[in-house]
Amino acid sequence: MKWNNVLGDIFTVLCGVRQGGVLSPVLFALYIDGVISELKLSGHGVHIGFLFIGCVLYADDIVLLSASCHGLQQLVNICNVYGTNWDINFNPLKSQVITFGGQNPCCQIMLNSNQIPWVNKVKCLGVHFCYDTGITDLSDICRKFYGQFNSILSVLGKCSNEMAAVHLTKTYCLPTLMYGCETGH
Repeated sequence: MKWNNVLGDIFTVLCGVRQGGVLSPVLFALYIDGVISELKLSGHGVHIGFLFIGCVLYADDIVLLSASCHGLQQLVNICNVYGTNWDINFNPLKSQVITFGGQNPCCQIMLNSNQIPWVNKVKCLGVHFCYDTGITDLSDICRKFYGQFNSILSVLGKCSNEMAAVHLTKTYCLPTLMYGCETGH
C-alpha cells in the first residue's frame, strides 16, 4: 500500500475483503452477485410484474422475501448451497423469519439443520418492522433523535447561540430522524 509516497508493509488477505478497502465493496458485489442470480432464476420469491424483489442486500445483510413458506425455504436452500460452494457462512443464529399481516404459519424454515426462529419484530437497516400490522416502529430512531437534540441543547443552552444549535440540529439530529422515514405509514 502506498500513501503520500510512503510504502506500507506487505500483508496478505487470506479470506474475505479488507474492511475499509477502496475495492472491497466492488469485490464483495462481484462475489455475492452469483447468489442473487441464482435466487432470481429459481422462480421463487416475490415479484412485482417482471421485477424480482425476492432478495434485498445491503453490505453483508440479506433479506429474503417470499409469499409462501415453501418458497422461502427454497430461497434459504439456494443461499445455503451457494454459501457452501463459495465459502460464505449464512449464520442461523443471526437469522430470523417474520410474516406480515397475520399469524406466523406453522412451518419451520431450516438453515444448516437449524430452525430459524419466528419473530414478531425484525430490525433491518435500523428500522423495526412489526408482524401484526406491518407498520414500522420508529421509536428507537425518535429516542436517538431526542438524545442527540438534548445533548446539543445542554451544551449550547448555556451560551444561547441559537444559530449554532439550529446548524448542529440540522447536521446531526435531522438525518437521524429522517433515516427510514419512507418506510412509515
